[in-house]
This record gives sequence, C-alpha cells and structure tokens, in this order.
Amino acid sequence: MSSYLVVQLYCTPTEADAIRSTLAGEIAKFPEFGDARIEFEQKAEDDYEMHREWAADHPGQDPADRSYYLLRVESLTDVPEPVLRQAEAAVTDWIDSTYNDASDEITEVQWGSYAGTKLLK
Repeated sequence: MSSYLVVQLYCTPTEADAIRSTLAGEIAKFPEFGDARIEFEQKAEDDYEMHREWAADHPGQDPADRSYYLLRVESLTDVPEPVLRQAEAAVTDWIDSTYNDASDEITEVQWGSYAGTKLLK
C-alpha cells in the first residue's frame, strides 16, 4: 500500500511556492510521512474556465499571472487515514486563513484536494 495527498491550485507563482513550502513543513510534522516525496508542477490547462471565473469575480484584475499547479505528496508506506486527513486539513486551512479570509469573501487562491491509499503495482 502507498498513500498520497494532492492539492490542486489556481494562483500566482509566488502563492504556489508559499503553499508548497507550507505543505513541506506540515508534512514534516508527521513521522508517518517519513519516506514521502513531494512533487510540484505547473500544469498546462486547455480549459480557461477558471480564468473567466477569476476575471468575473475580480473586475479590473488580469488573471494572466495565474496558473494551475499540482502539489502531490506520495508515500510508499500506508499512512493512516486520520493522519492523511489531518495533513490535508492543515494545508487547506493554511491556504484559507492566509489567502481567503478577506471580508469581501472573494477567493484569492482557489484549491481542491484529495488524499487516499492505493495498492502498489
């Protein structure tokens, strides 16, 4: 069994790098992720729906500096489900408290996440 945690982002490169750094720090707090590897990549997306949504929600702000990013943590060992959820919550809570808690209720960093365990092939 192996475990994974994935965070998908739509944000600026600076925000993505800060989130990557935070993710690495949060994962390091859990000994269960001792053999984990973190991958970070900018994704080329053909779907520009997020750009249109961003422009509609942020009049006057150009979405051109925003991109899709993928942060993936992979562990060759089975990380217990509660630990996966705790790590996932730590990262997504940080994103929301750092970027999305403004009083105007506009989401600055859009994210999605999922975590789980899979059989090794």
